[in-house]
Amino acid sequence: MLAYQMNRILTYLVNEGLPITFIIFYAVGLGLYFTPFTHDLFVLITPYTLVLVAVAIFSHHKGWTSKTIAVLAGIFVVSIIIEIIGVATGKVFGEYVYGNGLGLKIFDVPIIIGLNWVFLVYASNSIISKYTSKNGLIILGAAALMLLYDSLLEKVAPLMDMWSFLENDPPLRNYVVWFLLALLFNWSMQHFKLNTHNKPARWLFFIQFFFFVIIAIHNEY
Repeated sequence: MLAYQMNRILTYLVNEGLPITFIIFYAVGLGLYFTPFTHDLFVLITPYTLVLVAVAIFSHHKGWTSKTIAVLAGIFVVSIIIEIIGVATGKVFGEYVYGNGLGLKIFDVPIIIGLNWVFLVYASNSIISKYTSKNGLIILGAAALMLLYDSLLEKVAPLMDMWSFLENDPPLRNYVVWFLLALLFNWSMQHFKLNTHNKPARWLFFIQFFFFVIIAIHNEY
């Protein structure tokens, strides 16, 4: 009986209860981050946790097709290439370097950053498309949401050893290019009519956002 109940609980937590799982997961993450002797552990496991939550999100995607895979893979590859050019030249987002907080790198760019782009495009598209079916509004709204997310993430990224700009604060160019890429990637999602109705993805976007808000506020004080 105990094994049966445990199985039911686990099934719930990885399905309809996934948002609750994410809240618990990130609450534990805050504990690791703010505790001095586990802070380094937090940085070490960050890339693995990002992969884990991404797998959880995309396991709830409805309607996997070759087109869906191609579009998401395209966003992954294009974003990685742009990041590589950006780091090497300093002429895309500004002059910045990646730390060790995002794990394995290729040409000084963490591979996980491509997955992060894919998730943010997918999740922001899912949020806006929940409230409108108009392509233009979805593209603009999702891009604006991603820009808001990035403006917050830029404040905490150096604290989590993700990346940092040589001028400390990101230049305006960073936000302009980010917004243009967000427009392009969301356009591709709408053009190829990908189904992004995914409740856990929407929840994770906001959970991550408030996770970063807490870290940013704590750093201010």
